[in-house]
Amino acid sequence: MESKKALRRKMKLKMESQKVSERRQRSRVVHKKLFSNKNFLKSKCLMLYCSRGTKEVETGPVIRKALRAGKKVVLPVTLVKTRDMKPIYLRDVKRLKKGPYGIYEPNGSLNKKPAELKNIDLVIVPGLAFDKRNNRIGRGKGYYDNFLRRLPKGKSKIGLGFSFQLLSRVPATKRDIPLTGVITD
Repeated sequence: MESKKALRRKMKLKMESQKVSERRQRSRVVHKKLFSNKNFLKSKCLMLYCSRGTKEVETGPVIRKALRAGKKVVLPVTLVKTRDMKPIYLRDVKRLKKGPYGIYEPNGSLNKKPAELKNIDLVIVPGLAFDKRNNRIGRGKGYYDNFLRRLPKGKSKIGLGFSFQLLSRVPATKRDIPLTGVITD
């Protein structure tokens, strides 16, 4: 089995090599599957990430659809010192700013009261690679694992990715938090 470091490098190259039109088409397939997923349908409050440019499944359409459906949307704010995340309610998609890693976050969010974890029904999780046992390989900093570790039991955690990111097995340790499921194109 490849090391996490080698797998990250390989997946980043694959993600970056996609044509924009291909990524958009594949993202639409993932969206369609997510929008019919029982965890998404029954959620009243979901946390997701703002996708990074041309690399990941686009999450903008998911954010907009969730807001139009009357769901509360939470975005993570990166806390670099503790390698953790603070969940902040998104009030306006036009009021986002780039955070420490270039990922968009709610503007002025460090001063805002975080969403209570018990109120978040579903967490949409990014990843570079996933496996059929619902393990994931992130970018290597541990932010999502640290955050997911604090979630109350029974909360849904779904990874979004492209089919080439779903492998039979990825390296996982006891510190890695498995997901509830993974949705790909």
